[in-house]
Amino acid sequence: MAEALCNGVVASPCGGDVGVAARVRGAAAGLAESVPVGGYRTNSSFSAGRMAMTDKKARPMPRSIEAAPGQMNLSFPKAMRWWEKGLHPNMREIESAQDLADSLLNAGDKLVVVDFFSPGCGGCRALHPKIAQFAEKNPDVMFLQVNYETHKSMCYSLHVHVLPFFRFYRGAEGRVSSFSCTNAT
Repeated sequence: MAEALCNGVVASPCGGDVGVAARVRGAAAGLAESVPVGGYRTNSSFSAGRMAMTDKKARPMPRSIEAAPGQMNLSFPKAMRWWEKGLHPNMREIESAQDLADSLLNAGDKLVVVDFFSPGCGGCRALHPKIAQFAEKNPDVMFLQVNYETHKSMCYSLHVHVLPFFRFYRGAEGRVSSFSCTNAT
């Protein structure tokens, strides 16, 4: 069977000259004999014919056919999520409640804008380029992003129930303002 596949010649069950399409179908049928289907082997070599299932377990593949470790290493670049695009040095995503508290303490008297967002929120996604634009124009302001889906318990404790939601903090004053808005407002 392997020699027939390598040479590109597969016998037709109907006889006669076999075209390229028929060779491919024949090759697929020939492979069906040796390739396990659902843990069982097929007994049919005709691609349009019936497949008889047996109770025999599939044989393990010979060592020469298995892929060597490391040969099948496919790597794709990590797709950038929309809230990571256009980030500036004064913008960063919060990792935990302690990270938020530390960031507010370390900000001193700087204005801190906390943006509560969700990856599936259309309004949050539409506002993100505007927020990145504000961050670029105001390098002295710190912009923190809190992913609502990742930090739900923290958002509940901060009474954040509507997205997109913004909170402004400044040093000793603490929370200066908070509001929810969309791109239109």
